[in-house]
Amino acid sequence: MFELFAVGLEMQKRMIDVQMQGVEAARDMIDAAQQNVQAGMAATQAQEAGIKSMKKWMNMWGVRG
Repeated sequence: MFELFAVGLEMQKRMIDVQMQGVEAARDMIDAAQQNVQAGMAATQAQEAGIKSMKKWMNMWGVRG
C-alpha cells in the first residue's frame, strides 16, 4: 500500500513539474511580447521623428508637400 502511495506522489510531483514548465514558458512568451511592444513603440517614435525632419527639410528648401 505504501508503494502505491509513493507512486501516486511521484506522479503528482511530475505533473506539477510539467505544469511549472508550462508556466515558465508562458512567462517567457509574455516577456517576449512586452519587448515586441516596446520595440514597436520605439519604431513608431523613430518614424515620427523622421517625418518631422523631412517636413522641416522640405520647408527649409521651399518644397510644398
